Amino acid sequence: MYFKRILVALDGTKTAEKTLPIAECMAGAAETQLLLVSICDPKPKITDERQKYLDIKAAELQAKGIKSSGKMFCGELLPLILKCIKDNDIDLLCVASHGYTGIKKMVLGSVSEKLIKSTNLPVLLVKDGYDADKAAFGNILLPLDGSLFSEACLKQVSVLARDFKSKLTLLVVIQPPCIPSDRSPSIQPSWDEYYQALLEELKQQAQAYLERLTGELRENGIETEFRMEVSDNIPETILSTAEDINASLISFTTHNRSGIEKWYYGSVAAGLIENSPRPMLLWRNSI
Repeated sequence: MYFKRILVALDGTKTAEKTLPIAECMAGAAETQLLLVSICDPKPKITDERQKYLDIKAAELQAKGIKSSGKMFCGELLPLILKCIKDNDIDLLCVASHGYTGIKKMVLGSVSEKLIKSTNLPVLLVKDGYDADKAAFGNILLPLDGSLFSEACLKQVSVLARDFKSKLTLLVVIQPPCIPSDRSPSIQPSWDEYYQALLEELKQQAQAYLERLTGELRENGIETEFRMEVSDNIPETILSTAEDINASLISFTTHNRSGIEKWYYGSVAAGLIENSPRPMLLWRNSI
């Protein structure tokens, strides 16, 4: 199993609890430990109830043979979560898309951006509409664009696919080539012929790229297929492909630099996070 110590952020709501079945799947190995963490207001009644809640959830996991414990903290969310990550050698953070006490901000607001920029941990995001009863990684979708950046999580995702006996689907979304609008109609080849030639070249490059990766993964015993799509709307195409193959997880690389940063903080990742009903596993990268 790739992950050894998993932090699950809970706030007492059913939405936040949707992270538990996936974290439970991740904790299939005997050495993996789950740490259930909650941040709340420093009021005695609230803190007592929250710690009792965490103890109950930890006991339920322990009854299934999963090493787990619960910790409750009072104070500001971001620094406490980061301190807990550091103090407990956490290697995966699991959060729901929202809850009543700030979990939503961890994903969609400034707290989320600061958290992900402040840690190199992979982050598993679970949306409110996710059906927790279907927590299994039968089919993992990995969008790629041919760059080393997008491939940075390929090794880790392939390990997950191997451990969970998942099918891994690689996806490249080809953006249609741009032709200058002032191109003269008299120039040969014609606009349409030139466009089609460029598009065909992009398809051939993507085909060769995907066939190479698929072959390498299959040689390592991982069931793999690939898809190619042509679209200007990358998030929508990723989500429609996830729906078509019934993906149980969408995984991709993120980092906090400008330019490539848009994979997470721009339109592509924002579209996925806002619209995907499926869990997403985000990997930080230092390229």
